[in-house]
Amino acid sequence: MHKKSLLRKLIMISISMVLFLNISGCNILGSSNKSDQEQTENTSEGNVTDSANDLMANLKSENPEPDQDLEKAEFMQQFSVELLKTLAADSDDNILFSPLSIYYALGMTQNAASEDTVRQISEILHSEPDTLNRYLYSYRTLLDQEQDENVKLNLANSLWLNQAMQDQIQVQQKFLQTNADYYGAELREIKFDDQGKDLINSWVDQNTKGMIPEIIDQIPQDAFMYLVNALAFEGKWQHKYEEEDIEEAFFYPADNEQPEEIQMMYSTENKYFENEQAKGFLKNYKNPRYAFMAILPDHDLSLEEYIAGLDSDSLGELFDSVREEEVETGIPEFTTEFATELSDALKSLGMNDAFDPAASNFTDGFKSQNPVIINRILHKTYIEVDAEGTKAAAATAVEFATTMAPIDEVNKVILDRPFIYLIIDQELEVPIFVGKMLSIKSEE
Repeated sequence: MHKKSLLRKLIMISISMVLFLNISGCNILGSSNKSDQEQTENTSEGNVTDSANDLMANLKSENPEPDQDLEKAEFMQQFSVELLKTLAADSDDNILFSPLSIYYALGMTQNAASEDTVRQISEILHSEPDTLNRYLYSYRTLLDQEQDENVKLNLANSLWLNQAMQDQIQVQQKFLQTNADYYGAELREIKFDDQGKDLINSWVDQNTKGMIPEIIDQIPQDAFMYLVNALAFEGKWQHKYEEEDIEEAFFYPADNEQPEEIQMMYSTENKYFENEQAKGFLKNYKNPRYAFMAILPDHDLSLEEYIAGLDSDSLGELFDSVREEEVETGIPEFTTEFATELSDALKSLGMNDAFDPAASNFTDGFKSQNPVIINRILHKTYIEVDAEGTKAAAATAVEFATTMAPIDEVNKVILDRPFIYLIIDQELEVPIFVGKMLSIKSEE
């Protein structure tokens, strides 16, 4: 328990994600039943020829039964807070990440891990593989059933194999079957050249609605597999802002910094919360399952101090303290994107063996003479908040390699200084995106 307590100290935030598996000196599907016939199609984003073989075409999904009554995602809230604290600890920049996207990527990765490697991944995700597979599958099934034209949350998963390395590593059938059953992942075999890179990026571009056009800048020579999750959120406000609701205002980044001229969107909402250190509100999208959640620390507490003291219990208390009460609000119009490499953050949370050739164990996913390790974990996000609503996307790439303020008389929350924001599933309290906003103009 003492180790888990340490792990649970680190943090949270939602995108659409790409898991990049770069495995050096490894091969794919030892006995690859590669068809001589290649599929060709043009993607909707650019005319990139798809010459990939779908190796899961003949792999029949077992169609597991989804859970009908999902519990609130407290485990995901805990991870979100831990990751937020870790990323914010040494950063003076805006931060945006998608816990949901990271969960789908690491959930698929977890199915390849064994022994201490899978234990450590499970500990930072606060969920065992079988439990997490079932939860994420049930949640994805729920999303598919509840999509509408006003709010869309789309998830897509795929695996991409390097056809030139089929003699060096075997991919375990159970690993493929699990990711097909619970993640709906397709398995594609392509050449890992510039055209292959463009094909993967085009798939990500298409499945993030053009918000993340590229996740891979180049494919290393020893790359073996990309495990890709793409997430896109598009939501219209339940009550959009009219022209008269938007005014010029100032955002105050921090002490001794110049105020920034911004466009502030004002409205009166009816979901308010507060505690001793912060206050905030929820603004619903047209599908009221989803909401924009803003947390504004008190004037005498910096955002950095607030995040440092945040934990999953206090975040859960904020969720639970939301009450039906009018609040005057202001949200800046903003667009921001964020890119980071997550390896150090996840190591600090306790996920160490996956990066260590002397300790890693991915034998549930691969057969290889050389140790398989995670080399890098790349994460990209994008969000646009305006009068109509919100667009956001995320991509996460895991690269595998082998070695050789005070309460006013009238409630008011004007986001004119650094704040935290989330896009949440209100019913299950799933944090889809989490952001730290320090400056508006720096993102333009």
